[in-house]
Amino acid sequence: MEIETEGREIRFTITECGYYTVELDGWHNALHLFANPATNFGVDREAPGVLYYGPGVHEIGDLELEDDQTLFVDGGAVLYGSVMAVQKKNIRIVGYGVIDGSREVRTDDTLLITWDMSGPDFCQEEILRKNLEGKKVLHGCVHLYSCTDSEIAGVIARDSSTFSFIVADGERVECRWLKTIGMWRYNSDGIDLFNCRYIRIADCFLRNFDDCIVIKGIKGWDRKNMHHIHITGCTVWCDWGRGLEFGAETCADEYHDILLEDCDLIHGSFAHIDIQHLDRARIHDVLIKNIRCEYSRYDCPPIYQADMSVSYEDAKLKKGSGQPTCHGDGWGEAWQPRLIDAPIADGPFSDDHILGETYHVRFEDIRILCDADAAIPECRFAGADAGHCNHDIVIENVSRNGVRLQPEELVLNIGEFDYNIEVR
Repeated sequence: MEIETEGREIRFTITECGYYTVELDGWHNALHLFANPATNFGVDREAPGVLYYGPGVHEIGDLELEDDQTLFVDGGAVLYGSVMAVQKKNIRIVGYGVIDGSREVRTDDTLLITWDMSGPDFCQEEILRKNLEGKKVLHGCVHLYSCTDSEIAGVIARDSSTFSFIVADGERVECRWLKTIGMWRYNSDGIDLFNCRYIRIADCFLRNFDDCIVIKGIKGWDRKNMHHIHITGCTVWCDWGRGLEFGAETCADEYHDILLEDCDLIHGSFAHIDIQHLDRARIHDVLIKNIRCEYSRYDCPPIYQADMSVSYEDAKLKKGSGQPTCHGDGWGEAWQPRLIDAPIADGPFSDDHILGETYHVRFEDIRILCDADAAIPECRFAGADAGHCNHDIVIENVSRNGVRLQPEELVLNIGEFDYNIEVR
């Protein structure tokens, strides 16, 4: 792309569909341009089962979809509310409009997600609805529970009160051309998969104040394993949290046959690529390849905000007002998100406190893009004990600004229990 500047003007021509970010005045004033493919998503607006919302503002409340329904959110439409489906099939949520969650009130009494549903019939619709209502679970923007053969495409999620898009116990669901913007509340994740099978996430733009694309195993849903997941062609900007993540909840017996490829991680916080393993799953047969990870000299250490009246700068000056997190103390130092982080620990997301392991994972063609004088970011593997650790891991062809790193140049922090971690 050729860029011309004249005075205060910048000119460039977009020649193909994609996501473009212009940063001139800091992170909070970035311009995000979404060049969408021209399509009507194959929808006849007048057909039975189509709910059409055209340009304008619409108050939809908490909208539920039924089998074989299509929600068409046309370009220029702004829907205030949420969209949900429970145990439905052949549903579609498509269009280039906005689903805005900013009016949902989040309090100390509301829950971010369904959690720890008990009993063998947890997936029954009646039991799930009782759980959602009784525990005051937030609605977010789009939440699909136990849905099959369905699609979410094109829409923008804005200012979600919790995880923006949830697909829980989903099977054969495609997410494509989705966008998330305006996320500022803690845990306003991008796309979260809970115990799903045969899922494709493609060509999305996700900017979130917490994890952006997450493969989770959630207590209560954990009778279902995670497998045959394909994530490709996504652009990720993580303001706080992890860009591409497994976990932190890994409540399932297995994660396997998972491919993450051809993604751009343009801003990071704690870690760009994260396998945060805090439960019992055996995570194996995973390929993560062709991932481009950008680093900036302006990256800042993440700090928990304990007091809403305290600014980030004040929190840095008064350590008691904020708590530095992740690696290093971060106070007054240059900050680098980890390139790869793979801890295994007994976390707060399990009742049985059984740990798992991570093995047969391959990282291939990982590109670091940074200032010429920037340090090489760290890769950390931290098993819990000899039986619950990272092993048989391959990292091949990591480059920095187009130059392939030699194995000894990669900054590795390998725990005492982890083994057979090979750099090529």
